[in-house]
Amino acid sequence: MKTISIHDAKTNLSKYIAAAKKGEKIYIGGFGKPEVLLVKISDQENTALNKRVFTIGKGKVDAKADAFSDTTDKNITTLMLGE
Repeated sequence: MKTISIHDAKTNLSKYIAAAKKGEKIYIGGFGKPEVLLVKISDQENTALNKRVFTIGKGKVDAKADAFSDTTDKNITTLMLGE
């Protein structure tokens, strides 16, 4: 367990991020007491964070039945509503 000061973390942030990416746990705190943990995000968590959900069009997007094919309509709905 490595505990560093907030000042040291600010000064050497890129160094500690690189260490965290390699799997090292970096504890950041004040007066020798760890308060925050800097760790690498798992690939699963990273994928979940990067998932884009287009909810702005939910309930506002409407297409007439003859405007698109069923496949196109389904694809647009999936993209806009995240369903």
